[in-house]
Amino acid sequence: MENLPSEILSNIFLRLLAKQLARMRSVSKSWNAFLSKPSFVKSHLHRSVKNNDGILLVSFQGFSFDSKPFTAHPSKSPRIELTDFVILPVNPQYDDTVGRVIGSVNGLICFSSESSLSSILHIWNPSLSAVVALPPISEPYYGFFPIRLFMRFGFDPTSDDYKLVKLTSFLSKPPIDHALASFFGGLSDVVKEWLQVEVYSMRKGSWHSINQKFPSHITWVEDQDEVYVDGRDGHLHWLCYSDLKGKRQVIVAFDLGDESFSEIPLPDSLLDYNMNRLNVLGRLGEKLCMMSTVVDAGFPHGFTSRIEFCFQDKNGGLALYDPIAAKLRKFRISDKEHRLFKIVEYVDSLVWVAPDKCEISCSSVSRLQIG
Repeated sequence: MENLPSEILSNIFLRLLAKQLARMRSVSKSWNAFLSKPSFVKSHLHRSVKNNDGILLVSFQGFSFDSKPFTAHPSKSPRIELTDFVILPVNPQYDDTVGRVIGSVNGLICFSSESSLSSILHIWNPSLSAVVALPPISEPYYGFFPIRLFMRFGFDPTSDDYKLVKLTSFLSKPPIDHALASFFGGLSDVVKEWLQVEVYSMRKGSWHSINQKFPSHITWVEDQDEVYVDGRDGHLHWLCYSDLKGKRQVIVAFDLGDESFSEIPLPDSLLDYNMNRLNVLGRLGEKLCMMSTVVDAGFPHGFTSRIEFCFQDKNGGLALYDPIAAKLRKFRISDKEHRLFKIVEYVDSLVWVAPDKCEISCSSVSRLQIG
């Protein structure tokens, strides 16, 4: 088979799963070199995205590592759970550790593991069972005043790099009664000051600060968009408040290439925020979209890449609506505490980027090379 022309080999390999290809890298040096080529990795990813099977990974907002952190569901039949479809290769050191999904793009999932004694950020490729723990983040100390971090994960096509953006805010009282917070029985604070913005580069394997700060007039960031299809085109987006009363909203965008912020105004119909309605920022195809609903009606999670609308009803149930077929499909997930879900799309992917001469805590992947 090694004597086959490269075009035929490529056509064969492109039809295999990333997990199978990772094992095949150990067959020979020539196969290892071929399967590790950045051009092949991108072609395999393109085919996976194009032939999207619609597998959704569902977790709670603040999941436990003791039980199954993720359940996998085919979007065609979300009541079905794909048993042992993905296994998270992380064993927390402390019993009170909880995990939170930050974002997902091109088959890579960024999440945190947080306990009372430590906070660690990870990037994970479930197709390869590969995970890396990022260098520790800086956490400024402001005495008794609370600090809040907002993070987003995305792909920078200009440098073929995956980046994690960290916003650090210094909070003040009294709290604002935001619609989302009141819906789930909590309160949100007001940002008094935005501190230094930091960016982690997966290719460089390190954090760096950028010159531009987050817009100073932003008083809060609604970090609640749960279906992560943002960050694929080199831009990240946040839905924000621009006044102290929490009534004026604006979208703040971040360009992962030149690492700069810009603002996008909301449509006039949504400019004045109604506390009885809940606005959620999402993505519909290749465009940003705003979803607005009555607070008591439930929570809109957003659209998947297959243009299916995912939402959580007022009883906590999770469902998918197909606007083309006009069909509603419900998930079968036990949620006695009525918590918010996090949903990420599973993409079969060979993508793995790490700097040269960098030690990473990574589970065993057959002769994994860096693309």
